[in-house]
Amino acid sequence: MNSKKTSKSVEVVLAGLKLNINTEDSSEQVRAAAALVQEQFDALKRSGTIIDTSKIMALIALNLADELLSKEEAPSPSLEQLISNLDQAVAQAEGLANVSLR
Repeated sequence: MNSKKTSKSVEVVLAGLKLNINTEDSSEQVRAAAALVQEQFDALKRSGTIIDTSKIMALIALNLADELLSKEEAPSPSLEQLISNLDQAVAQAEGLANVSLR
């Protein structure tokens, strides 16, 4: 089997510009990403404080990069913590199962 992904072109429209994106990701993912950027673009454009499209796109890029970096820095729960949480949930469920329903 060939595990290499096939690159394809996905057409999106951002800020009125038609773009063909070559990607190995799914078309749906690329379109969802473009929709997120377009949504932020529209919001900034409506605010009226920034007129220049390139400045709006630069701000969007900075905002998205900041969000990505913040998520990477956030500590993820350890396996032990996840197991502990699951054990607590199971214990609560067992306790509820043993409650008399009169």
